[in-house]
Amino acid sequence: MKNTVTLVATDLDGTFLNSQKEVSDLNRKAISALKHQGILFGIASGRPVETVHAMLEQWKIADSVSFIMGMNGGVIYDIRRRTKEEYHLLDGEIILDIIHFYQDMDVIFHVLVGDIRYTSKSTPETRAHAKLFGETEIEIDLESFLKDRTVNKLIIYCDPEYMPQVLERSKKFKREDCVGFNTANNLFEYCDPAINKGYGIQKLCKHFGVNLENCVAFGDEANDIQMLEKVGMGVCMKNGSDGAKAAANVVSEYTNDESALGRFLFEHVLETE
Repeated sequence: MKNTVTLVATDLDGTFLNSQKEVSDLNRKAISALKHQGILFGIASGRPVETVHAMLEQWKIADSVSFIMGMNGGVIYDIRRRTKEEYHLLDGEIILDIIHFYQDMDVIFHVLVGDIRYTSKSTPETRAHAKLFGETEIEIDLESFLKDRTVNKLIIYCDPEYMPQVLERSKKFKREDCVGFNTANNLFEYCDPAINKGYGIQKLCKHFGVNLENCVAFGDEANDIQMLEKVGMGVCMKNGSDGAKAAANVVSEYTNDESALGRFLFEHVLETE
């Protein structure tokens, strides 16, 4: 395996980052070693590429990252070339239909455009959440904002204790031109059915001219499943969901708080002198 890996992609929250949203020294050391050994490394996140890119310096990994896959595979950014590609945007009318379906519930709706989070309701909690993800939050009338506009995705934000009710309601929403999935204990998202991290990793491989079987991917949640299934080696964190564990080739014996990514790379991918 050590001689065949050409690209490594990782989810951020619950995978590459620890519970404090920080990069551990071991993870940082491992991805730096990837670069020195000619292996492409990048982020595969549900976040916008702009907010991830802005955080690279703070995480002290800017020199090690070659690409960012954002919006769960809907956007790809080549850092060296500074090129951005977007795929399968959702029509605003579809987003409004989803909002109307959930509007009687105790939830808040977010639409991301770059690093700007347009929201149906801004609260101290949502503003703190936006800041944590490097986003600027603006409360706006989404009804008028979304008319004649296309966006990458819709985010439904709620209290973690309320999420079971959102999940139950989601089972009753039926449209073939969008798909919904749980991405965190307080987030449920909708995007175009063609978009997922498996789609994104395929686009990355084509962009860089590498094969899927020579890729390693790390993840922990439902939105990582297609990526874990597509690559030659999919690795799920010990703290991952049951679905992500079932999709992975390997389930780490370590959590994201125990530098599972760095440990795996040093043990199975990186050449050691």
